Amino acid sequence: MMPQSHDIPWYIGLMQAFAAWIAAWFLLGFMASLLDAIFQRIEADVALLIGLVYLALGVSLYFVAHQRTFIQQFAFAACLSGSLGVAWGIFELLGDEFNVSWYLSMAGLFLLLWGVLRHGLAQFVFAFCLSWCVVGLMAKLDLLSLSPSLFTFVISVVLLHINRLGRHYQRARMLCYGVVLTLLNIQLLHAFSMDNLFDELFSPWQQSLRFSLFHLSVTFAICGYLLVVVFRERQQSLMSPAAVGCVVCLILVCVLSLPMQGLSTAILLILLGHYCNEPWLKGMGIVSALLFVSGYYYSLETTLLLKSGYLMGLGALLLVARIVMWRLFPANQNAKETV
Repeated sequence: MMPQSHDIPWYIGLMQAFAAWIAAWFLLGFMASLLDAIFQRIEADVALLIGLVYLALGVSLYFVAHQRTFIQQFAFAACLSGSLGVAWGIFELLGDEFNVSWYLSMAGLFLLLWGVLRHGLAQFVFAFCLSWCVVGLMAKLDLLSLSPSLFTFVISVVLLHINRLGRHYQRARMLCYGVVLTLLNIQLLHAFSMDNLFDELFSPWQQSLRFSLFHLSVTFAICGYLLVVVFRERQQSLMSPAAVGCVVCLILVCVLSLPMQGLSTAILLILLGHYCNEPWLKGMGIVSALLFVSGYYYSLETTLLLKSGYLMGLGALLLVARIVMWRLFPANQNAKETV
């Protein structure tokens, strides 16, 4: 006889999560309104105190939740609300300026929450916030141009060694997804020429050929390493036609990534998602590749003739990649591996 499952239906969990968020935000609004009525204006130290109280409440609830959906979601909302209060308080205490001290303080807070909490959604959100604090720090230090290369390297190293992390597997996985989302946001802002929306943050950005070539070199090295590992695992020669075809396709992707900013990053995410069996990561790579190509297609800085040439090259590259994948993963060998 099959053991009975104690998992609640997904729609019940969804309603409990929604109710927890409503309760947490109403509680936050009530406390803010009460303090505003008492002090007429919420000072920085009061906002900081509210944030710390909410953080203490959220973290303590996490340790007594025992997989209860309502309590976990309420605790997550409380932690997020507390983080907003702390961010507001520190911002005003530092003179209403997003400086290095503010980014360091918030990065330390998000790192602590990511490392302490065991809730997957909370780990993902706080990893995402942590990565944006790193972006802000690099912008203040005039190193923002290196952020795509740094994030690409961190994502690849963590994913390639994630099976060795044991009980920290989920935490590392959520870190990767948070950093990936930040990386794609940064590169999509440039692909669609939306940097002017964040002048204060992106003012040090130098989109020069030197930094583009450096990022492409990092991406090419990681993709090349993945291809070598895959061919060795399949016990195929690195001089086989399939291997040579993969290298040629990889070089063409890097060349096309010069006008189509971010295309190489999308291809790397697809390869990492396929190699590490992460379908969500692979899906993010596919969607981002379409967005990067469409951003280039609708760009007003390139002639239609040049756009047509590059898109024809991309189409030819996809056809070659399809043929190579047929050779690597024949359908009669294993239907599940067919791409």
